[in-house]
Order: sequence, then C-alpha cells, then structure tokens
Amino acid sequence: MKILLDHNLDWRLRQHLIEHEVKSVFEMGWSLLRNNTLLSEAEKEGFAVLLTSDKNIKHQQVITGRSIAVIVLRALTNKLETHVSMLDEVRDVLATIRPGELVEVVHPDLKP
Repeated sequence: MKILLDHNLDWRLRQHLIEHEVKSVFEMGWSLLRNNTLLSEAEKEGFAVLLTSDKNIKHQQVITGRSIAVIVLRALTNKLETHVSMLDEVRDVLATIRPGELVEVVHPDLKP
C-alpha cells in the first residue's frame, strides 16, 4: 500500500512500515501544501492513505468521496517511539480502511 506521512510525523516512522511503500511530504516536495491541496496531490500520485497526527483534519476537510483514506494518530506526544507503539493498531486499520474513510487510532494513554 502506498502511504504518505504528513509533515507532523517523524519520517523515521517509515522504517517501521517496510511492508508498505511509504513516503513523507518532505520527500515529495509537498511540505508547504495545505491539507486540501496535499490530499489532491497525494491522490494524483496514487497514495492510498495519508498518515497524520492532525486531529483537526476531520473538521477541516471532506474525506468522503476521495480516492485516499486518512489515518489520524492521536497521542500525548508526537515522538517517534509513541507512534511506533501504535503501529499494530495502524496495521489493523490499513487492512480494512477504504478510500474516503478517516479513522483515528488512539494511543492507550488517551483511552478512558
């Protein structure tokens, strides 16, 4: 699966998703693009999923009807090790997510 890492995630996260084709927005030259334009460019390049920690994206963008899906990582910090600890759940979501869907993966420290 072709996955795009948003600018708010550590690019080294890709080293933990070697079973997928993972690129960062920086690598693609898109670090200055805003969400709507970023999603459109990612769709044109064939990305299936945007992985981000931007919890507000669901309020700012309409994902339904797009050919890309969005996974939002929600955690207390944006540290690499925090997000790595969430990857089992991310892999589960990747197995079932469909274009136009937005799924939040919540770190156990944030769950009631």
